[in-house]
Formats: sequence, C-alpha cells, structure tokens
Amino acid sequence: MKKILIFFFILNLNNVSYSNEIKCETALQILKPSCNFIGTGAKKLKELSEKNKTIDQTYNTIKEKIKKK
Repeated sequence: MKKILIFFFILNLNNVSYSNEIKCETALQILKPSCNFIGTGAKKLKELSEKNKTIDQTYNTIKEKIKKK
C-alpha cells in the first residue's frame, strides 16, 4: 500500500511541475518576476539593452527605423 501511495504522489508531482501556466494566486507567487509588472518591465529593458549596447548600435537602429518610414 505504501508503494502505491508513493507512486501516485510522484505521478501527481510530475504533472504539476510540467504545467506551463503561470500561477499568481498566493502572496509568494505574486512576488515572482513573471507575475508582477516590475519583472516584466525588467525583461523588456534587458531585451532593449541587448539591442543597444553601444551608441553606434543605437544610432543604427534609429537610422533603420527612419528609413523604413
């Protein structure tokens, strides 16, 4: 009986850990960067800084946007 319970516990644990849903229900889960606006803003800033590491890269991206218009 003990082995059966352990088997079902491990089976349920795997199903919960593989879910792709972002859960932000409890107070601790809300503190995760993926659940609050500060974390999502930081992710956007990181992407922006990857594109514009130097002044030359920033100038080139602005220049390309102007040419597209």
